[in-house]
Amino acid sequence: MDSEDDPLEHTLITKVEDFSAGSDKCAYLVFLSGPMMGQMHPLSAGTFVVGRATDNQIPISDPGISRKHCQLDFAGGKTFVRDLGSTNGTFVNGMRVKEKELRDGDKIQLSTTTIFKYAYQDKAENIFHEELYKMAVVDALTGAFNKRYFEDRMKQEFNYSLRSHIPISLVMFDIDHFKRINDTEGHPAGDAVLTQICNICRTIIRSEDTLARYGGEEFVILLKGSDLQGAALVAERIRKAVEDHTFAFEDKALRATISVGIASLVEQNFSDWEKMLKLADALLYKSKNNGRNRVSFS
Repeated sequence: MDSEDDPLEHTLITKVEDFSAGSDKCAYLVFLSGPMMGQMHPLSAGTFVVGRATDNQIPISDPGISRKHCQLDFAGGKTFVRDLGSTNGTFVNGMRVKEKELRDGDKIQLSTTTIFKYAYQDKAENIFHEELYKMAVVDALTGAFNKRYFEDRMKQEFNYSLRSHIPISLVMFDIDHFKRINDTEGHPAGDAVLTQICNICRTIIRSEDTLARYGGEEFVILLKGSDLQGAALVAERIRKAVEDHTFAFEDKALRATISVGIASLVEQNFSDWEKMLKLADALLYKSKNNGRNRVSFS
């Protein structure tokens, strides 16, 4: 893999609207861990059912929670959480509850992985939490998730796949001769290539897949429910799309290619997620050693 400096830090700037006309508080949920980690869900007046069922107001793809796990009732500035007879229970600040009025900052746990915080704050604080989320889990340049978020998702999906015998695949790629692009065209041009490659990936992968920036010019895509054959088709589509794309930066037209490695979990061929990641990385190097601009898998 071409050596490259660590990604530059980026500052996220948010235009804060004038709140002098009113500072009414709003209620929302901030997911601290689990499949929805980092997401925020505003609460308006009414009832919100939480659980695995897709017709819930707040569906969560977590095998550790019940289909109709609990409900939140929000009215008049007050929110109550009510357990709906769930298998594993609903916990508020570590205590199992059947029904409880929530206070700002209360933490609600539905499984070993899904925990969210109840917040009742004004709009400025809401924006602040949104920006904290972006800085914590999203790469500011490309909009892809960052390494920290990816590794958390990888652990969860790997363990679930291992228990449920559902395949998952990991596509790892980096940009060929990326240092040359930075050296000859400048870092802003390199940044444009990184961003446009992520945009290409988003047009090909599904919403349930996870695209993350793992290093300077290295990316990973976690494909849920995809075996090796399916992952190879996705990877080849991305490789070909990048090869055919003209990367525009100012008045320049740049070209780039990627080298790809794929590892798939089928049944129990890996004992832990890190070994799966290492194989994908080794196969990425195989693509580079065999001439670059290709997909390798075993």
